[in-house]
Amino acid sequence: MDEAKLTTEDECCLVVSAGIGGVTVLYPGEFFGCDDAAIFLSKVLEKPVFSFHIHDGDLWMYVLYENGEAVDQFNPMPDYWQELDDDERQTWKGNATEIACRIPGLAPEQIARYLNQWGDDVFEAEERKKAYPTDEFFYGDDWQLVDFMRKLGFDFPIDDHGTPRGVTFQFNCNSN
Repeated sequence: MDEAKLTTEDECCLVVSAGIGGVTVLYPGEFFGCDDAAIFLSKVLEKPVFSFHIHDGDLWMYVLYENGEAVDQFNPMPDYWQELDDDERQTWKGNATEIACRIPGLAPEQIARYLNQWGDDVFEAEERKKAYPTDEFFYGDDWQLVDFMRKLGFDFPIDDHGTPRGVTFQFNCNSN
């Protein structure tokens, strides 16, 4: 894979950027192997790896992998695709302590308020609330993921105008 000068409008544009917490890889929208890639990277790098996802402008979620195994996951609307039983729903609550023990200098209370389920109360509230006063985005907004990533020390590799803030590569989305 060779570095290329691409924009997010280019098909199969992959963006890599580095923040104080680590490297962020933004895969092209047509690539559906993000979790597989995160599993692989967590094994090979022997580091925890997040797979972050914004789904259709409706929600954000993550799965945190370590040594190829999911150790934590969060989805603010776990019944989005189908109604889950209580045990499965519990697995999507996220755990700030699990995350903080893997990120040096991060305390659970710095991220715990992001890990709230979104119910009707969030979408019907007259006043939208943020997890933390310094956040840009609110509960019920899929872009809250950017605030969460920032607290973890990761850079969201696209600016407000859709311009990559990292190195871009032409990525073959059809590779196995």
